[in-house]
Amino acid sequence: MQLDGIAPGDIVRLSVRGRVFHAIVRGAGTGGLAVEPIERGVSCRRAAPGDVIEHWESAGRPRAEAGRAVSPGQRSFDDLLDR
Repeated sequence: MQLDGIAPGDIVRLSVRGRVFHAIVRGAGTGGLAVEPIERGVSCRRAAPGDVIEHWESAGRPRAEAGRAVSPGQRSFDDLLDR
């Protein structure tokens, strides 16, 4: 698998020496990934490109836009904050 699209914070499923587990990517180094396993009891901290089975991007929360229009049905809390 190509490591070009994998960034820190993404989640990957790995198969390292026959053990399949999920991990959070902490960084990309020469020839592999620095990972932090999610499952307990896994001590692997490095993964080669061939170890990656699946990849999920970390999209994060959408940022609020400054000039974003408010839905007509949404109530404003401005009147509550003025008290």
